[in-house]
Amino acid sequence: MRIVITLGISVVVAISLSMLPKMDLSSGLGSDYTWSNNRGGQLTENNLADLLVQIPLQLRIRKVELSTSRLSLDLSLPKNAETIAVYRDLYTIAQTMLVNTKNVDQVWVRIIDYSGTVDTTSTQLVLAMVAQREFGKDMEKKPSELSLIQLEQELQNRFRITYTSKWQQKYPL
Repeated sequence: MRIVITLGISVVVAISLSMLPKMDLSSGLGSDYTWSNNRGGQLTENNLADLLVQIPLQLRIRKVELSTSRLSLDLSLPKNAETIAVYRDLYTIAQTMLVNTKNVDQVWVRIIDYSGTVDTTSTQLVLAMVAQREFGKDMEKKPSELSLIQLEQELQNRFRITYTSKWQQKYPL
C-alpha cells in the first residue's frame, strides 16, 4: 500500500512539474525574457540582448545602457568603415528602437574611434546622434533601400547629429 501511495504522489509531482513551463508561457511571465517580433514590445534589461542581436549592424556595439525611456549605445568605428555603413547603422538603430518598442523615447548613439588605443582614456568621439520617438514614428523605408545621400538627409532632418573634427577628417565632404 505504501508503494502505491508513493508511486501515486510521484506521478502527481512529475505531472505538476511538467506543466509549470506551460503555465508560465500562458500567463505571460516568459514574455519579458525573450524578444518577440511584435510591434510595440516593452524593452527591458531582460530582453535587450535578444533585440540587439537581431539588428543587422556593420559597426560593433561596445556599450549599452537602458534607462526607463532612453537607450544609449556606443559603437566602435573600424578603420575601414564606409560612410554609408555608419549612416545605415544609425538609421537601423533609430528605426528599430523607436518603431518596434513602446517604452524607448530617446536613443543616444555615439560612434567612437577606438583604433590605436590600448586603454579607453584615449578614445575619440567621431559622431553623436540623439533620436526622439516623435521624429522617428514614420520611418518605414528599409535602410538598404536608401542611398547615402537619402540616409544622411533622413537622419539630419529627423534627429540631432553632431559631427566632430575626427569625422570631418576621416570623411571630408
